[in-house]
This record gives sequence, structure tokens and C-alpha cells, in this order.
Amino acid sequence: MLELPEVEVLRKDLEKEVVGKRVKDVIVQTASIVRPFHRTRPEFVTALEGRKIEGARRRGTTIFLDLDEDQTWLIQAQGSASMHRETANEEPGPDTHLVVTFTIGGAIHVSDIDGEPGIRTGIVPTEESMTLAEIDPNAYDPLEDNITWMEFGRLLDDAETPLKLLLLDQDKVLGFRDVYSDEILYEAGLRFDRMSNTLSTQEVRRLYRAMHEVVMAAMKFRGTSLDESAGDDAVDDEGEASEHLKVYGREGLPSHRSRRPIARAVLVKGRKNQREIASFFDPQSQV
Repeated sequence: MLELPEVEVLRKDLEKEVVGKRVKDVIVQTASIVRPFHRTRPEFVTALEGRKIEGARRRGTTIFLDLDEDQTWLIQAQGSASMHRETANEEPGPDTHLVVTFTIGGAIHVSDIDGEPGIRTGIVPTEESMTLAEIDPNAYDPLEDNITWMEFGRLLDDAETPLKLLLLDQDKVLGFRDVYSDEILYEAGLRFDRMSNTLSTQEVRRLYRAMHEVVMAAMKFRGTSLDESAGDDAVDDEGEASEHLKVYGREGLPSHRSRRPIARAVLVKGRKNQREIASFFDPQSQV
């Protein structure tokens, strides 16, 4: 699962490795991943082949690779989808839906282990890329937007929703999903079901600080789900940072803070299309 730390690390890698390169070959294994932006696979291939990559941007978990002639390659990998660099000769795996190789070496593979890939990708006009990515321009990106803790506090007040759901709401805060939402709340000492508009000034500051500290620490260890092909940069199946997670996936294990067993609870999101969302937490977090 790609969240904000993984995608920012990936963006930096792409900035170093593919910016300045020209696309050689494009293979789309699954037509559905390009249909939000293109009628057919050949249309996407024609739009990308031969293009030069001139820049690598990110907003939330969406990657924007800016191309020549004011076009942008937009890539959204959600759910269990992943995007990683490979050598040009690396054979795509059975779960690989898109392979893009470059004229002077290297390739990008976009994969998903799910039957229905959570991938949206297309070549779009650069000036329209943010709109077509369906990213709320008012949503807060913790790595991009320099807002104060007081402004963050107003966001919490206005939301009036459980903290876990707020951190997952891509219309409010960009980039967090199951893993880091739990880790942030643990670091802040706050429960997943605490209402966002009930926090004290001190709690707002703790949550604001925890959000940035958790992201920076995860980036140091290259996240929890990066899959790199380079031998000196390899990580295990869940990534190096998985060894440093404090609560996520640790149900029943002792909390590093209170030594009580980590608990798991479920929140229900939505009224019509209800969805259960699991949350791992320290039972001694503040209510």
C-alpha cells in the first residue's frame, strides 16, 4: 500500500532516475487502468511513447511526470497497487499491468496483486492535471503545504469527525491510509474514535507534530511497502519501516508506551455504502 512517505520517496527516486530520459516502449497489460483518460490502450501508448520526462511532481499519493509539449503522465496507485523501478530487461510479473522502458536504460513497472487493479493512469494536459486527478485543491498535504498548527486546528474543528476517518479523508488530508493514520494517532496519544472538534490546544499541537514526525521517520526507512530492484536498495516484502511500526498490525503485542496489548477496533464509514475500517491502537491512548 502506497501512502505519503512511500510516494514521496518514489518521487525523489524518479526525479533522479528518469527525469531527462525519453520513453522507448510502453506495454499496457490491462486496459481498465487507462480508460479513465483514454478510449483504448493504443491511444495511451501513442501519447506516451517517444516523450521526454521533464519533471516529477507529487500531490498526496498521485505522481505527475511532466512531459514535453505541455503534457503530463498522471499515475494513481491505490489500494494494493505499487509502482517501482526495474532494469530494462526485467520480465514483468503476473501482477504487472503497465511497463514503460526508456531509451537509455531502466523501466517503470506498475503492479497490483488484486484482481481489479487500483490503478488510474493517463497522459493529460499539464495545466489540467490536478483537476483530472480529482484532487481537492483545498485538501492539506503535510509535505507540500506550510500551514500552522493553528490552521490545522481549524481544519479539525470544521471536520467534526472521528480522527481516524479525518486522516483517511482525501478531501481533508492527503496521503494517509490505514498504516500511517494509526501510527500518527499513537504518536499523538489519541484514540482513533476521538472527535476532531474536541481536541484541546495541546492535543492539536501533539497531533500536528506527530503527523510530520511519523512521515519523516517513515521516509528515512523508505516506507513500509516499497519494492526496489537494486540490490543495495532492497527491502523486504513489507519494507524496512514495517519493523518500526508501533501499532499497525501489532494486535495483541505489548505497546511500546504502556506495555498493554495493542487492541484492534472497527469504525463504520458512510451511511449508505457502509465500509468497515480497522484501527490498531494503544488502549491507554487518551479518549
